[in-house]
Amino acid sequence: MKHVCLLTDEILWSLILFMACPAFAQTGLKVGAAKVDITPKQSELKSSTDIIRGKLYVRSIYIDNGTNSAVLVSIDAGGIHEIDDVLAKSSASTGCPAQNYVVTGTHTHSGNTGGLFNGAPTPETIADAIVASVDQAKANMAPARVGYGTTEVDLNVNRDNFDENLEWHQTANWDGPSDKTLAVITFLGEDDVPIAVYMNYAMHPVNFFMSGVVSADFPGDATKYVEDMFDGKTVALFSQGASGDQNPKMAYTSIFQEGQILGVLPPPAAPSTGRQPSFDGPGEIPADQLEAHKKVVDRKSDYVHMLGTTLGNNAVQVMLYHTQYEKSSKIWCKKEDVVCPGRVRIDTKGRENYDPGYKDGPDVHIGLGLVQIGDINLVTVSGEVYSEIGMRLKAESPASKTMMVTLTNGTRTGYIYSTQASTHLTFQVIGSNLKPGYAEPAIVNTAIEMMEESKL
Repeated sequence: MKHVCLLTDEILWSLILFMACPAFAQTGLKVGAAKVDITPKQSELKSSTDIIRGKLYVRSIYIDNGTNSAVLVSIDAGGIHEIDDVLAKSSASTGCPAQNYVVTGTHTHSGNTGGLFNGAPTPETIADAIVASVDQAKANMAPARVGYGTTEVDLNVNRDNFDENLEWHQTANWDGPSDKTLAVITFLGEDDVPIAVYMNYAMHPVNFFMSGVVSADFPGDATKYVEDMFDGKTVALFSQGASGDQNPKMAYTSIFQEGQILGVLPPPAAPSTGRQPSFDGPGEIPADQLEAHKKVVDRKSDYVHMLGTTLGNNAVQVMLYHTQYEKSSKIWCKKEDVVCPGRVRIDTKGRENYDPGYKDGPDVHIGLGLVQIGDINLVTVSGEVYSEIGMRLKAESPASKTMMVTLTNGTRTGYIYSTQASTHLTFQVIGSNLKPGYAEPAIVNTAIEMMEESKL
């Protein structure tokens, strides 16, 4: 008996030491989420006839398994250019390594008062909101389970179109490659209510571009749908998939142009005598056109609400009925630069439908990363990736749960076209500094190498 008691004591102390040692402790997954309002004030709008359609947010998820942590951030903005200082500041505050952050813009083209990237909210406002939201998310951490699921949602269409006039234009290419996958990561609390939801879909939010409307576009409607579904207890994030060549099926360049197409607004005046829409918006709407302009905005808003509601509803269906959850998960992260040969455009005057000629240019550095949560793999890319690249990655990935998150941790790379699209005389391909044939295999192969390395 004495020997048995002594053996039991040894086992007991071994268990205590095992549980106390950080290298071996497994406390289970803890997750917190938060959002910070970055909506500009009415006084910050460019024109008195500009419109604020809903709020803009920075949303964050903090994930911790007792030995490692990761952060997911989504911003209702076109993107974020300078990110290193923000990551360093937030990392110092939270203790999460900077390489474990995934910061991405929803890519709304109406997230600023001055167009795609200019005006309010300013980069400083967004940076402060990132730090604050991540701090709040960490403070809100609670035990959680994580799950991953997908469904097909047919809302997007390839926008590189060789039309009946034998010209390339940004219009619907119904036969072009298009990934319809809506992927959803759900972090479920102990009360079976989601703490956070991370959605991923490939589609440009261009519905209010150059229109004088400040809006999170359909990503804002999608995230609001999910958050409202759970009475504000959930924070929902939207991220872009490989959407470099993907638009909503009914997208036009601007509300101003759509108004002309619908016959609601007259053609623009000549530049010397009147208003012309620009990347900053249409400017002050004349009084005799204001009612018609608002009608077109309302009509477009209905379409955007449909897009967001459809995505949000499908995300909830995936979360409730097509996702299995696990309590504890490994967190593994890595980032590196993929270096591809570059080119410099010789003729810079035209936009599309001609070969501008190129000369050799500096190498192009594409930021690539992997955040692995259990068997879920988030492959992050610093540019706007063509759909074929994302689809190839999923097809060749050794992991069934693979998601590509683009416009991540800085948008320094620009458009990253697929090898197949290298002959397209579109503005995305013509304007790219990447030589054809290198980026696609480099991204796919390096991402797969990271996944294999994570198993070691």
